[in-house]
Amino acid sequence: MRTGIVGLEISVLLIVFSLVSSSPNAMAQEAPQAAPPIDQLYKMPAVYSVPNMDKVQIHRDIVYETLKTPSGKIDLKMDVYVPSGGNPSRTFPYVLLISGGGIEGAPYDWRDAEVYASYGRILGASGLIGVSFSKRYARGVRGVRDGIEDTDAALSYLAIHAAEFHADPGRFALWAFSAGGLVLSMTLRQVVPTKTAVLCFYCVTDIDTPGMSAAEADRARLWASPLYNLQHREGTHTPPIFVARAGLDSPRLNNDLDQFIAAALKENLALEVMNHPTGHHGFDIRDSDSRSREIIRSAIEFLEAHLAGPHEQT
Repeated sequence: MRTGIVGLEISVLLIVFSLVSSSPNAMAQEAPQAAPPIDQLYKMPAVYSVPNMDKVQIHRDIVYETLKTPSGKIDLKMDVYVPSGGNPSRTFPYVLLISGGGIEGAPYDWRDAEVYASYGRILGASGLIGVSFSKRYARGVRGVRDGIEDTDAALSYLAIHAAEFHADPGRFALWAFSAGGLVLSMTLRQVVPTKTAVLCFYCVTDIDTPGMSAAEADRARLWASPLYNLQHREGTHTPPIFVARAGLDSPRLNNDLDQFIAAALKENLALEVMNHPTGHHGFDIRDSDSRSREIIRSAIEFLEAHLAGPHEQT
């Protein structure tokens, strides 16, 4: 659905990965099934697993940046899930898992929610480095800009400390969920010289700009609309994109996501789309069925194909 730029209001369906909600009227019109309570969602893993997830090396609570705020210092942290064993000289691509929530006023740090912990282990057991991280992500354009800045800071930290995790700083992906999709805005606009990929699971991909002039709306969407940035991308290199769509998601969210897909096709970009016809927002933790698992498995295969090193390509 579109999100109001002032309130960054998001449907209650997005509560899976976000800290904001919409009005009761919108909820009544759009929510085919209420999401589980927030404390239950926090403990729900992905509905997919692979062998050797228990063997992944986990580096927890790494402070990747310390910020000074009006309320004091904030330590932004990440957890890094690294494949175990194998050739010690081998490097691995890494995947940054972008949640739809931030640390401001949050009852939980989604960095260590079970869904991202399970994805970290899935990625690590699949020969990729999974990274979950905390970030600022308050309501409004300023909040989205903070989220983008913290995501960039996390990527910079991983590039500088790549050797510690056997990571290849030239091969990485951004995997966004729900409202975390807004963080992808600048990635989809700028030329990226490295080997990258973008994944979007039931993402918010555009915003509303009520009461703004055309110039103000353009500035707001520049920072907070993946759709706008895809339509105004600079240069010729846009990462390959994987989109997972929940058929029973908010109609307005899916309408924006469908426009995003259409824009990518119009630009003739490398795009893969998988729809879960009976899937809800957050289907990868809420709908334990064969289609959910097929979509997650395909997302991992997409990452393996697009982040493969020269010696891994066939």
